Amino acid sequence: MAKKSIKSAKTFDELLALKYGKIGSAKRDEFEVKAQSFINSELSKESRK
Repeated sequence: MAKKSIKSAKTFDELLALKYGKIGSAKRDEFEVKAQSFINSELSKESRK
């Protein structure tokens, strides 16, 4: 089976699965933690303005 390319992803979830692995994988969990930290920091910056 050929590996799917990022360009073939039709949804954001498919893109994340291709780039970082399925939900529950170590790489995906690390990405999710970093993404949530980034979101929280941006929300905090906005609320201070």
